[in-house]
Amino acid sequence: MRFKLFGTEFYISFLFSVVITAMLAFDRTGYALPLIFAVVMHEGGHLLVMWILDCSPKRVRLVPAAVEITTAFGCSRKKEIAVALAGPAVNLVLFFTLWFNFLAYKNDPVLVCALINLLIFAFNMLPVTGLDGGTVLFSLLTCRKTPEKAALTMRIINLSLAALALFAAVYLCFHGKVNISLFITALYLIVISIIKIVGLSMMCYKNQKTSPKDKKEYK
Repeated sequence: MRFKLFGTEFYISFLFSVVITAMLAFDRTGYALPLIFAVVMHEGGHLLVMWILDCSPKRVRLVPAAVEITTAFGCSRKKEIAVALAGPAVNLVLFFTLWFNFLAYKNDPVLVCALINLLIFAFNMLPVTGLDGGTVLFSLLTCRKTPEKAALTMRIINLSLAALALFAAVYLCFHGKVNISLFITALYLIVISIIKIVGLSMMCYKNQKTSPKDKKEYK
């Protein structure tokens, strides 16, 4: 399904719709709806700041396990960092709002919603390529390094965190405490690292073909 809103093209894939429908239909915990709401608010924070900073998104694609946002024009580092932090900031504000509500009224479902927002904030702030924390870190690294060296640093961080998560998962497994979340996190970090390594290698190859006068100098 495709439609336009405020000049931005939105695309919702069929598989994305199937996944969301399945989550709502087969959820027995009651966590699916607040999780989807928290993710929607997270992405809404990104889009709102993009529009405010005049970095209007050209295209937004909703696919399983990801929301891909393409900007019409390049943004400055400061704007990129502001956009990246906007999503987690929304989740953090929601967490504190719901947490104070829980303290006042002792409503357990409100506590669940608060913790879901806190988890989404913490996960997205990991310094990993593909997450908001990784976007912020990469932007900061390019202030001091070339994009190629910054990308190499990010790959080392990604694989180090993946190895740490995998080691923790295996350690807990051997001690009779299976943690599926850690296995999934490690697998995600490994997969995203491989994807980004391939993509960044292609980018570096293209940059090598660029003439010296077209290259940007970094101090």
